[in-house]
Amino acid sequence: MNTSKEFIWLFDYDLTLYTSEERYVLDSLDKRITEYVQKTLNENFENASRIRKEYLAEYGTTLAGLRICHGVLPDDFFDFIHVPEYLIYPPFSKERKAILESLPGKKIVFTNGRADWCEAGLLSMKIDSLFDAVFDLKAMDWEGKPASSAYEKMESFLKNLNMNVCSKNIVFLDDACRNLQEAKAKGWTTVLVAPNLKDEFADYSISSILDLPQILPSIL
Repeated sequence: MNTSKEFIWLFDYDLTLYTSEERYVLDSLDKRITEYVQKTLNENFENASRIRKEYLAEYGTTLAGLRICHGVLPDDFFDFIHVPEYLIYPPFSKERKAILESLPGKKIVFTNGRADWCEAGLLSMKIDSLFDAVFDLKAMDWEGKPASSAYEKMESFLKNLNMNVCSKNIVFLDDACRNLQEAKAKGWTTVLVAPNLKDEFADYSISSILDLPQILPSIL
């Protein structure tokens, strides 16, 4: 394998660094988001769940919909949903850790969440020491993927870390198709991490991060 390139690996967090079989992790967070919508909009749980999903589909995140439609403050939202006693975090996986350790170059989390949720998960999976940074929604000035500004801010962030930023050497892994288009337009290598899905903006498609070794020789 030719590993002379200085690779930069950008990982989405939810359902990317942990698998769809660990969906219960995100389910625990979604329940808290629904409860926040319920409290804030004075809705019953069923209606709040519907609104959460509608905002997610229309605006990219539930928070974006709450900000646009109801003026919700991001930190108020995250302070409510990120109370650890209500949440589940991904377990340690020897296979996952070994795969991440094998990747040449820098590794950064690129998430539409706030850093504390992601950092707690990385610690739970015992892979926190493998990552050079977490670039979260707050660092994006609360306008996350798939907005073009999020990707521009990420590239600026990498340069500020004195990383050798070359679009062809950036590998971006995400479970959401909508988040790949802008990355592809920037010349990044894009990897869709989702079972049984393909996308025109994905250079590669895998079912979970545990399948990354299947495409790694081609990327390298």
